[in-house]
Amino acid sequence: MVPAKVENLGLEPNSGSVIVLLRAENGPILPIVIGHLEAQHILAAFSEEKPPRPLLPDLFASVLDLLSVKLHRVEIVELKEGTFYARLILEQRGVEYDVDARPSDSLALALRTGAEILIAEEVLKQAGVDEFKMPGGSTAQA
Repeated sequence: MVPAKVENLGLEPNSGSVIVLLRAENGPILPIVIGHLEAQHILAAFSEEKPPRPLLPDLFASVLDLLSVKLHRVEIVELKEGTFYARLILEQRGVEYDVDARPSDSLALALRTGAEILIAEEVLKQAGVDEFKMPGGSTAQA
């Protein structure tokens, strides 16, 4: 597993799809298409914006805290038939739990809680790129 950070979000002009860019510690960029609502959740976490009512990731983080559960890390573990798979690694009283989750939801939650983001090396081999051209002409490079 390779540590990563959410680097940027972009909009693909032809399809209108939102793309989140994860920068792996060892250089490659992993672009993942996400929904508009999930993009709003990630943008809210980036801006450290506090909405008047909790968004779903805020609600989930509050419930975890209330139950004394810690989100240790988010892992992007698989790419199968064009779909990325992630899991939340939770800990409560010394016991770890592995929970299946969508990458977009997982990233929004990790940004709120400060949890580590990891990408499986095989996923980086399959879908990681050294350079990603953002709509509008800017380029993200490894």
